[in-house]
Amino acid sequence: HLSALDLNLLPVLDALLHTRSVTLAARRVGLSPSATSHALARLRETLGDPLLVRGRGGLVLTPRGAALSADLSASLSRLEALL
Repeated sequence: HLSALDLNLLPVLDALLHTRSVTLAARRVGLSPSATSHALARLRETLGDPLLVRGRGGLVLTPRGAALSADLSASLSRLEALL
């Protein structure tokens, strides 16, 4: 349900899914790495999926994370254009 999601977390999620790095995502959205990590924890809880997990080369997308990544950037761009 959309009402359960803090929409301010969506740009953070987009940055995390694309950079696959908490530090780089934090820089991209202008947050501290700690705040970005907390945002990821909230997203994981809200969406019921880890979204990104530690892998050999860093963070790796889960299947749900990959599915979200495909459409999230375009959806955020459309929303920004709308507003």
